[in-house]
Order: sequence, then structure tokens, then C-alpha cells
Amino acid sequence: MLLCRVVGNAVATCAHPSLKGFTMLLCQKEDEQGVPADEPPFVAIDLFGAGMHQRVFVSTDGIGARGIVNDDHSPIRNYVQGALDD
Repeated sequence: MLLCRVVGNAVATCAHPSLKGFTMLLCQKEDEQGVPADEPPFVAIDLFGAGMHQRVFVSTDGIGARGIVNDDHSPIRNYVQGALDD
């Protein structure tokens, strides 16, 4: 599980059918003090309605993510597992 901050929304004009109806967020990994990691943001599906700049926990469990979208062949790997109250 990663501590991240929501830095944007991901929009796809053509996406895998398993992702239909899911909100996709751009998440930036950061440390406990809120310092961003020196790596690019990544996409995660949102299950909690997280807002822009909100801190979230992101699971990188691909099997769990594919279970959420109910498709063993989905390309999704990351999902927001919880939101932090600052």
C-alpha cells in the first residue's frame, strides 16, 4: 500500500471495457511528511470519491484491482483503498 496525493483525473477516450463506470485518478506517491517521491504519477481507480489534492492510500495489488472490476484480464493494477482526513 502506498501513501499518495491525488494530482489529477485520468480520462481515456478509448479504455478497456472493464474500466467503464470507474473514475480514474492520477496519484503521486509521497512520504509521511507530504514530500512527493521523485517518480511520475500513476493511474488508480477510485472507490471513495477522493477529491483533488486529497491524501489517499493506494493498493498496488493487481489481483485485488481486477477483482473489483470483475475481470481477470483487465489491465488495472492500482486502486484507492482509503482516504485520509488531514
